[in-house]
Amino acid sequence: MMQPFLKKHLRTPFFGYMVEVFFLLLLAVPLQAAYADNATMQPSTGGPDSLIPQLEIQNGTLGISLADTVYLTIRNNVNARTGYLDRVLAKFDLKKAESKFEPNVNLDGSANIQTSQTYQKKQNADGDGDDTSQWNAGGKLSATQKIPTGAELKFIWDNQHDESLSRHATGGTKSTMSLTLEQPLLKGAGTEVNRASIELARLSDQINILSLRDSLSSLINEGVDLFYNYVQASENLEIQIQGLKRSKRLLEINRVKVSMGRMAASDMIQAEADVAARELQIEEARNTLDGARRSFLNHLELDPNLGITPLDGRKYPETSPNYKDCMELALKNNLSYLNKKYALRTAQINYMLAKDDRKWDLRAGVGVTETVSGVTNGDDYNQNEWVARLRLEAPINFYGDDLLARKRRLLFAEISERKAELQLNKAKLDLQTKVANAVRNVNIRRKLIKLATNDRELKKLQLQNEQAKLMAGRSANFQVVTYQDQLLEAERNEVSQIISYVRAITTLDQILGTTMATWNIEFRQNDKRLEEKLNDQIRPLVWTWW
Repeated sequence: MMQPFLKKHLRTPFFGYMVEVFFLLLLAVPLQAAYADNATMQPSTGGPDSLIPQLEIQNGTLGISLADTVYLTIRNNVNARTGYLDRVLAKFDLKKAESKFEPNVNLDGSANIQTSQTYQKKQNADGDGDDTSQWNAGGKLSATQKIPTGAELKFIWDNQHDESLSRHATGGTKSTMSLTLEQPLLKGAGTEVNRASIELARLSDQINILSLRDSLSSLINEGVDLFYNYVQASENLEIQIQGLKRSKRLLEINRVKVSMGRMAASDMIQAEADVAARELQIEEARNTLDGARRSFLNHLELDPNLGITPLDGRKYPETSPNYKDCMELALKNNLSYLNKKYALRTAQINYMLAKDDRKWDLRAGVGVTETVSGVTNGDDYNQNEWVARLRLEAPINFYGDDLLARKRRLLFAEISERKAELQLNKAKLDLQTKVANAVRNVNIRRKLIKLATNDRELKKLQLQNEQAKLMAGRSANFQVVTYQDQLLEAERNEVSQIISYVRAITTLDQILGTTMATWNIEFRQNDKRLEEKLNDQIRPLVWTWW
């Protein structure tokens, strides 16, 4: 029953013209919007797994460098993987927002089958029964196209068929097609207002990308910090072991001198106490080293029973940062500053929308509808209708809560914009201070390493000279032990200064937003493989119709 009416409908010149116009507009507008959007769209790249070297474990010990630490942090740490999972959803939210000017097409269908039996009996008469079977079906195609000017183009093709099979059989088919276009002239009019939601979504996505970058940078810096914690603990243990060897050597010398009658036995107590103190310090150093090892392996999510051998613990980069160059980088990359910058732009957009919201709602629209209808065993008919309208909604608030509410929205938006501007200026001043302090700290720490190295070398020579004096009988055990303690402190201070220098560099990198570049890691905004995997998993659920 449906086919004759559909064929007749499709042959109607008027309908053919409607479909042609609609689909020309449907194709032209999204292409134009997409062309305008491409200038600010972010590229999508793959995840970081391909950057990871394969490390070898020999005899339960892992040899690891600082670069290996960085790569393993990006691959293994759960927070890094969580960040890329969040990016999948954030990227989808941006895609959804950017689809505002894409056509929205839906097809809805319905069907109903019903059987009933009616029995009627009049007084002093035989009964009368009627069996009825009824079915109806419908299909509705709708397509909506939003245009950046604020206009909305809508096409609806609604087909309904009803069939009754009984002694009083009736049935029929009705097919209606309509095409309407409505354009706001005051409130909601213009590309700036209608593209505001897309710009807000892009600003939000940029903040999300920067947050991911800084989150990964923080994880890298944490890994570097834990690596050097282990290096420092390892170096401290080695320093303590060497100190114990020197103390034992001094004790042996004292024993020889006592046996030769050149020293009283009571004078050995100082050397023996020094050996005992060194042994205690070694046990404490071993305990500290084991704690640093486990914290480091936990960060990398590796077997906590692995041993670790740092491959480049005493190596450090030589750099002389310049304030002017660093400040230029910070203004482009610093998350805190850019957050305030984007917040100002967001406040400006919201203020623009608040001003637009106070306008009257004046809309102009045109539409055309064609209806083809027919009854079973009856005549068909066509009906065409053209509509042009102008609609105005003009709320006027003279006094009361509604007036104050409208005023508050504008006032809140304007105050938010001014606050955002003040916060941006303050953020720039804070950034200048942070960069200046970080640059100065790096340069000073580099000088302190050289001074600490020179101090350690002098302390070593001082101890050697005092040991020679002791052999010649011109010094005492107390003096040698004192110089041994000073050498140990100088060695620990040198290692501490190297680690403080590296940490100063990582702090500067974090402020400048250059941590990834420093470690030669390409920052990937999205994990393409993860995104495809998740989409493949949910695609069957989205497209299942039953």
